[in-house]
Amino acid sequence: MDVSEERLAQRLQNKDPVALEMLMEAYTSSIYQLVRRILHICGRKEDIEECVSDVFVAAWHRADEYDAGRASLRTWLLILAKYKALDYRRKLAGRAETSEVGADLKDRGNTEYEAMLKVEAEEILRIVDTLSSVDRSIFYKKYVLYESSESIARALGLTSKAVENRLRRARMAVKRRLHTNLREGLYE
Repeated sequence: MDVSEERLAQRLQNKDPVALEMLMEAYTSSIYQLVRRILHICGRKEDIEECVSDVFVAAWHRADEYDAGRASLRTWLLILAKYKALDYRRKLAGRAETSEVGADLKDRGNTEYEAMLKVEAEEILRIVDTLSSVDRSIFYKKYVLYESSESIARALGLTSKAVENRLRRARMAVKRRLHTNLREGLYE
C-alpha cells in the first residue's frame, strides 16, 4: 500500500468527511464498473448508482474493519462492492412483496448463514494469497472483478486457454486446502 492510500485509510477510520470525498473521487469508477457487471441483467441505472452509494456508506461505517495487511484499500472497497451488489441482485431478483413478519424471520435466519459465509470467504482469501502472483491476479480478476478470460489473457499476455488452465488449477488448490483445513478443524 502506498503512503497516500495508507493516509487516506487512516483519515477514513478517523471519520474525516474529506477522506470519504477523496475515496469516492478515486474509486467510484472502479466500483461502478464492478457493480454494473453484477447488476446488468436485473438492475436499472438507478439501482446501480444506489448500490455504489451504499458501498461508500458501508465503507464509512465499516472503516475500522479495514486491515492494510490483508488487502489494499481498492481491493477492500471492491470486495465490499461485490457483496453489496450481490445483495442488491438477490433483492432485485425477488422483488415480490413479503410481509414484515416474513422478512424479519428471513433476516434472523440468515445471520448464522452470513457469518459462516464470511468465515469461508476469509479462509478462501487466505488460501488465494498463497498462490503465485500471476495465479492470484487471474483469480482476483475473474472472481472478484468478473472479468472475462479473454480480457484477463490480453492484460497478462497469455492465451485464453492458459488463463482457463490456471483458473482450474487455482480452484482445485483452493478446494483441496479448504477440505484439508475443514478436516483438521483449522477454521469453523
